[in-house]
Amino acid sequence: MANKKISQLDPIGTIDVNQDSIPIVDYSENVTKRTNLANIGQRVLEANTTTNLAEGTNLYFTNTRVYTKVKASLLAGSNTSITFDDALQTITIASQGNVQSVNTKTGAVVLTTTDISEGTNQYFTESRVRAVILTGISLVTNAVISATDSVLIAFGKLQAQITANLSTLTSHTSNTNNPHATTKAQVGLGNVADVDTTNASNITSGTLGDARLSSAVTTQGNTFNTANKLVQLDASAKLPAVDGSNLTNLNIPPSTGGDLYLFYNY
Repeated sequence: MANKKISQLDPIGTIDVNQDSIPIVDYSENVTKRTNLANIGQRVLEANTTTNLAEGTNLYFTNTRVYTKVKASLLAGSNTSITFDDALQTITIASQGNVQSVNTKTGAVVLTTTDISEGTNQYFTESRVRAVILTGISLVTNAVISATDSVLIAFGKLQAQITANLSTLTSHTSNTNNPHATTKAQVGLGNVADVDTTNASNITSGTLGDARLSSAVTTQGNTFNTANKLVQLDASAKLPAVDGSNLTNLNIPPSTGGDLYLFYNY
């Protein structure tokens, strides 16, 4: 058999791939014809695309199939509506029902406590903290406050310390027996005599302040309404009752009319 080019070989059969025939030729140098099918699968794929291959159980991708599958899978919630446009193959998902906005805000709403009105759970304020009643506070433990104490326990310890210190201070300040044994020299009174100046009998020299005198004694040392002392008017600016037996040879002015009566005791 004479040598021929592959393109000059006569076909001995065909392989049907998606109704397109691929000729199989004999390019052997022997008289007996045989079919060389080596790498036939690769050559088939190289010569065709998915356009040439019929669809089997593995379905091809199409927009319509995706749209149909998604449409069948979506379910609207209580506050959601879903609209399908089969002509355009579009799906619109929108909110509906009671919640359209939050505190006049729409869209992607981000709220803070500023936007939420106060209910039974009250917000923190400094004035509220200061006004909290210390229910359950214990004033028994007189101890140093620790970092693990609650505010209530800390206040209780603090008040117990104050109460104990106040009791000690009151006891000390009310002690008039010189508990520190302080001397007069220590307070700058080393040259002052130890004399009770509230008692005039202890004063032998010097001048006694007027405030130290009795209300019945003058600043000159005179008393009132006693022998050889001064006569003091009563609250009505009248002379008190005195003994007038030593009043003799009194001149009585002449009467200008009427009777003159002289009363005396005997």
